[in-house]
Amino acid sequence: MNEVESQNIAVAHRYVEQFLGKGDMSLAEELLDESVQIITGLKPTGPIDGIEEYKQVFSGFYEAFPDVKSLVIEDSFATGDRVVVRFKSFQQHVKDYFGIPKSDRVITFHETHVMRLANSKIVENIVSATNLEFEMLMAPVLAPLILA
Repeated sequence: MNEVESQNIAVAHRYVEQFLGKGDMSLAEELLDESVQIITGLKPTGPIDGIEEYKQVFSGFYEAFPDVKSLVIEDSFATGDRVVVRFKSFQQHVKDYFGIPKSDRVITFHETHVMRLANSKIVENIVSATNLEFEMLMAPVLAPLILA
């Protein structure tokens, strides 16, 4: 692994562990490019465009589903300007989210993030997840958006 790939993995791990895993929004400007594009189920109607929209979307999710124990990185690797990180996190549904009443359930999220970096910042992140428990919880809201 070359020096740039090592730096990119460090950025990606910090993003996953601190920003996603602990909801530390103060790291956004340091880790994310201003025009970052995120493709995620948290906005099923299209990509999240830009750092401000991403902070808004993710902070709303994190307020409703804060972590209850440390996120676990299961695998990561880098090649060129890409980093892939596979992890699981444990979030508790403590606040209504998109009209779904809080359930107080602890949900395990299994996610793989494919990130593209430039100048030590994430410019693109494509999220692939196997989050059936979350998806079933959110089905009353998500189904009409996805199946329309």
